[in-house]
Amino acid sequence: MAISCGISFQPLQATEKLPNQPTLLSTWENLVFQIEDAKCRVGIASVKLSVSELKPEGGYLVGEYSIVIPLMKSKNDRGRILLPLDSTVGELGENGGVLRGQAISYKEGKTPNRIVCEILPQKDQTILLAITTEDRTINFESRYSVAESTRNIIAQADMPVTDHMQ
Repeated sequence: MAISCGISFQPLQATEKLPNQPTLLSTWENLVFQIEDAKCRVGIASVKLSVSELKPEGGYLVGEYSIVIPLMKSKNDRGRILLPLDSTVGELGENGGVLRGQAISYKEGKTPNRIVCEILPQKDQTILLAITTEDRTINFESRYSVAESTRNIIAQADMPVTDHMQ
């Protein structure tokens, strides 16, 4: 019995950029989603999900995941999450939204799994992740926060101090 995750992947079309109009990506530039670890049960097996910060890259929300199944260590998995952006962070935070993408395993020869990420409005700060594999869909519920990216803070810390910064 294999335990894996996947949901139908329906690629979202990129919106056309008008001259002098900011892209959706620019509204995510310094923000990331931080997701708490989650777990669920599949039969008697506990399944644990960890997701790194989800950050904008090339029109996608990108991060890494790890799935740990203590009773079936051979089914443990790590990989990359790609979620096409179709809303701004403000819209997702205020109104919630659904992002559909892929969970791509680092294991050779594995087919990408589908992932659906439902973000409930920020006052609830709940995120529902459904990962569909060829065997089943595994549903996780967790909490999230939106924070400033640490990569920008690190980049700023490495900058030399100039007269106008003092």
